[in-house]
Amino acid sequence: MNRTTNFRTGLLHPQSLWLAATCSLVIFQGLISQSALGQVEFLGSTKLSSELVDKSGLSGKLETNTPINAFGGLSAIDYTGSENRYVVLSDRGPGDGAASFPCRFHFVNLKLNPTDRSIEFQLESTSMLRDATGKSMTGSLSQLKSWNEPGRCPSYDPEGIRSLGNTGMIISDEYGPYIDLFSKEGLHTKNFALPSTFALSEKQSPAFVQGAFSNRGIEGVALSPDGKTIIGAMQGPLVQDGRIEKKKCLGVWARWIVIDVASGKTKQWAYRLDDESTGLSEVLWVDANRFLVLERDSNSGESAKIKRIYLADATGASDISQASSIRQGPPEGSVVLGKTLLIDLLNPAYGFSGADAPEKPEGITWGPKLPDGRRLLMLCFDNDFEPTKPTIFAAFAVPL
Repeated sequence: MNRTTNFRTGLLHPQSLWLAATCSLVIFQGLISQSALGQVEFLGSTKLSSELVDKSGLSGKLETNTPINAFGGLSAIDYTGSENRYVVLSDRGPGDGAASFPCRFHFVNLKLNPTDRSIEFQLESTSMLRDATGKSMTGSLSQLKSWNEPGRCPSYDPEGIRSLGNTGMIISDEYGPYIDLFSKEGLHTKNFALPSTFALSEKQSPAFVQGAFSNRGIEGVALSPDGKTIIGAMQGPLVQDGRIEKKKCLGVWARWIVIDVASGKTKQWAYRLDDESTGLSEVLWVDANRFLVLERDSNSGESAKIKRIYLADATGASDISQASSIRQGPPEGSVVLGKTLLIDLLNPAYGFSGADAPEKPEGITWGPKLPDGRRLLMLCFDNDFEPTKPTIFAAFAVPL
């Protein structure tokens, strides 16, 4: 099969309001060299102690013996558009949902010091996530599994965040999966309707025929520069697009859901993962048709093989909404998202490889433009609230 790649240049918008996307040709297109995109430069990083506490004002310990006010578990980051101010999102908490961790996001300052390649960190504030009634949303997995009441379960696994300034935040929830709108104070105000084929599979009847597999729901969220479109990217294949084996849903084709904000209409694009060992952690809008995609395996240390940031192109992408399954690939003739390697995070020059390679680079965002015109790309790493793992922020200069 002939495989080619089609990419085009474009200016990057720093901080926007909503979304669009980027693609390529039929059955996944091959990678082109990183050098073709220009020189990416590592600018610095910082590691924060796992003993750092947030500004929630909470006290005591969770079921996992973790302090309830622990700062960590960062699954996403977004630039607020103001100086060095970012919003970072904690995920469902320690123990993979074993704790009733009250979900939250934080405002932080991240100031890059190019002289010594460090990042100065300052925690500004912490906001708690609450449902429309004001009830705390928690990461409790047991509550989700036992929920049989009418209405939405308040269990929440926040994975992606995009700032809307004073309007609030867009947050993706992997449990639902859902894409939600919250006020800047953390109150849930709206959820964007997703097709029933994306609903949590284990809650459907019959179960495990279609829908999102547990812990493989919507992981990444992006917002178009014009504020008119949201994209939610699945971490891995839907049940109908993969196969269930040893309590995992395996496959290489993941769907992106593209939502028109005004009308609520949706379409879907196909993205091919590197292999069955990887998942998509985040998606970030670049310009009208391009995105950055963070893709990784679930290994740390010497076992880590894939921690990569790709430039994806959705030019002419086909809507695959009507495809009941893409297990064997999208329908013949479909245009799928192409991707080009931009940053290999396991490059030894960056300090994230070898025995100390962290498992979870999770969030990416653009920061303020650099003096030389390149884009500042900020990353956050998830420490899973583990006492031996630091929270990491890293910065790159990207010529896009």
